[in-house]
Amino acid sequence: MMLERRGRALPLAALCFAACAASPPPPPALTASAPTSPPAASAEPAPTSTPSADAQAKSDLVPQPKDTSPEPGSARPGGPRLTSQGYVTWVYGSPRADEHQFLGYIRYGTSVTLLSAKTVPGQNCPGGFYAVAPRGFVCRDRTVTLDPTPAFLAQVDATAPSSGPFPYRYALSNGTPMYNRVPTPAEARRRENPFGPAGKWHSLHRSLAAHEDLAAADLIASSDAIPSFLDRGGLAAEGRIGLERQVIPLGSMLSFTRAFTAEGRTWLLSADQTVVPADRVRAFRPSAFHGVRLDGDERLPLAWIRGKARSRVRRNAAGTLEKTADSFPLRSHVGLTGVRVTESGTRYLETRERDAEGQVLYLAEADATIVELPEKLPLALRPGRKTILVRITQGTLVAYEGLTPVFTTLISPGAGGVPVKGQDPVHASTTPLGTYTITFKDRAATMSPEKGDNRSFWIADVPHTQYFNPPFALHASYWHERFGEPTSAGCVNLSPLDAQAMFDWSDPPVPAEWQGATGAGAPMNGPTTTVVVMR
Repeated sequence: MMLERRGRALPLAALCFAACAASPPPPPALTASAPTSPPAASAEPAPTSTPSADAQAKSDLVPQPKDTSPEPGSARPGGPRLTSQGYVTWVYGSPRADEHQFLGYIRYGTSVTLLSAKTVPGQNCPGGFYAVAPRGFVCRDRTVTLDPTPAFLAQVDATAPSSGPFPYRYALSNGTPMYNRVPTPAEARRRENPFGPAGKWHSLHRSLAAHEDLAAADLIASSDAIPSFLDRGGLAAEGRIGLERQVIPLGSMLSFTRAFTAEGRTWLLSADQTVVPADRVRAFRPSAFHGVRLDGDERLPLAWIRGKARSRVRRNAAGTLEKTADSFPLRSHVGLTGVRVTESGTRYLETRERDAEGQVLYLAEADATIVELPEKLPLALRPGRKTILVRITQGTLVAYEGLTPVFTTLISPGAGGVPVKGQDPVHASTTPLGTYTITFKDRAATMSPEKGDNRSFWIADVPHTQYFNPPFALHASYWHERFGEPTSAGCVNLSPLDAQAMFDWSDPPVPAEWQGATGAGAPMNGPTTTVVVMR
């Protein structure tokens, strides 16, 4: 597993394929080694198609704290600030650089408030340490600067993420070069000839079919002005050499912030500061699915509708139950009264819904995925603690504050189903059972089973990633919405809206100017949310 940034790899323990193919920076006291290689630019664009109003709404999700995401492109406040410039910038709990003990990290191109412009002496960092807000210390080394150049700021601002569930715009690659600058038409023809005609899409292997569920066939339209630094052959990032940075292979996924016209063609500015031809990728349609906040009329028990739409049932004039012409839609939920009735050998659940005539509606129990308070609560549920309960066979998640459920949704666990004792869950694509704690939270993590620039597969900037048993994590899935069905490589896939809701709700909170924060093993960051994975 590894966290990738700007083509630099942060190697960690195990490798996991596809949607779970990254590990976080290792948490303090939980790993024998930590990454020393720097991550690359993690600037992340706004969505390629604008999410619907429903997709942007948060009112139906968990109780929302103040958004702590940094606002991209906003004016940098006055006072001393420290900018990360090219490598991972670790935040340590004391003025001591220790690859096993850190509180979090600062993303390339972003800046953090200094508590003082003066350094303090410490260990393992000859330049001394800056004290940063809201806590911790940063080594004064080549990864940071007090005086970033205007060109650098322009480039990172153009590739900065948006706040919200879709920090970038995302696309599926058909195989294409990633250029350091806009190529001339002749250069593009010569370099792209091996990839075949632009705009002709190749299907993925059936094992990766879910990866193109939301990929649209429509060409991405130009929607932005060309960034000024790309005019007249300018580079997408300082210090680059040559025309091409690397190739993004067929099936890998791209995050980008701009779609602009140059040389008679539409180009994308990627989050890792390259220029990509828009006609060689397919934009992902943002999913509008989200779970439900439990309060007032929304309460347990309720039923989720999985797999396909399910029939609504009511009593006819003779008093017997029969199907209506209407259905409960796929991935919808319906409140239950707790009453069960059996008729002609079929068990039905009485719902809290009524039809247009005021008749009670029923749902066949076999068609329902029931979420209810368990008769025996898991031991992990304790007063004053936040807990996330995941049920693999149900494909559901319930968030608890103390003993009170506050949110539920559908998730996609590992495609391998229930783990088998003795099998490696990474290779079996299963989500491991057990009780864990959040070890690291990352606003966006690029996932790949490989390191370096010449990788055969990666998923760019997966939003709102929370590791609980690295490499396994809860994270957004922007490429499918098979929620409720086993689909992932072992991680817990959530919709982008739900992933942000869980990220903002869970502990520890990530400071507004940080990219990621350590959970278990870093008590200075506060309490840590428990994750319970059950059958």
